[in-house]
Amino acid sequence: MRRGLQRPGLLIAVLGGGVLLYCVVASQASGGDPVVALEAVSAVALAAWTVVGGHNVWQAWRMARELNARCHVRSLAGIECRIVQDGGRHAFVLGALRPTIYLGDQLVATLESDELEAVLLHEDHHRRTRAPLRTAALEAWLALAGRWAPIRAILDERLSDLEEQADAAALRRGVSVASLASALVKTDPSLRPAAAAFASATDRRLQSLLLLAAGQTETSASRLPYEWLPVAAVAIVAVACHLAGLTPFWLRG
Repeated sequence: MRRGLQRPGLLIAVLGGGVLLYCVVASQASGGDPVVALEAVSAVALAAWTVVGGHNVWQAWRMARELNARCHVRSLAGIECRIVQDGGRHAFVLGALRPTIYLGDQLVATLESDELEAVLLHEDHHRRTRAPLRTAALEAWLALAGRWAPIRAILDERLSDLEEQADAAALRRGVSVASLASALVKTDPSLRPAAAAFASATDRRLQSLLLLAAGQTETSASRLPYEWLPVAAVAIVAVACHLAGLTPFWLRG
């Protein structure tokens, strides 16, 4: 279960109504120019993604502040992390700008030393690559996609990619496949907002690890970083307008 804006459908309906109203007014003001309507839709989609993503980041910041009140800092396997009192069997990273690893005290007590190292190295990759920010951006797209299955499937695959990349990083740093798989089974899924949680995409990752243990590798398609497509689109449009001597929609007076 993902926690973002509680009623994304309502948000989409409000934004959709705003887009429709704007397009009607803009079309009349511009003599029926259809490009204005297209620009308006793009601008509102970008604004909606920014608002929902920002909300996810804010939720994660609030969660981190609450957790810090019942955490103590430790260095395990050479990696600094925060141990959460009564934190259960959870492991995740929170923080868009300063990612921090959080481990539940029960998980630390449950895992063997090699399994704990596997979790820490996995989460350390998330920390170093700022996965919480990427996750917040992808979760924003998921909220806006609603029940549109094709789009949700693409975004879920990208979230799974982030987890498999962290697994691969842990394996390169000396963790065994068995340790990573057993740690994954013993860790509970996290419901934290905008968190790069260890127990995510469990089924797909276990399948990949089983193939590795059998000496096989699963070749998966390299997916684009969909989380940053809005930012890339704005940059491309701005450059194209500059080269064409035009003024982008969002800078027009």
